[in-house]
Amino acid sequence: MSGRARLGVGVSALSSALFAFAFVAAPKSCQWGNDAYLWVGGAVLIALFAWPLVARAGGSLLFRAGLGLAFVVVGCAVWLGGLFAANFRIICTLF
Repeated sequence: MSGRARLGVGVSALSSALFAFAFVAAPKSCQWGNDAYLWVGGAVLIALFAWPLVARAGGSLLFRAGLGLAFVVVGCAVWLGGLFAANFRIICTLF
């Protein structure tokens, strides 16, 4: 498997895992789910940015950094999509 194919598989796996975790954390969103989803999402976004830099997927450092930023944008879309698809409760208590 080539470097770019492994990169694509890794990014897809991380994004799918983040989306699936949304459905695990949403039922407990007022207890621990919101915090856990925030921390896991942040860690996944950092990993998505760093993956092309560490994997040396070809191209210059600037190209790999741009690819990492593109993966972060996709990761943000997956993160927000999971937030709304899993029906997280944002406001748990008012007082």
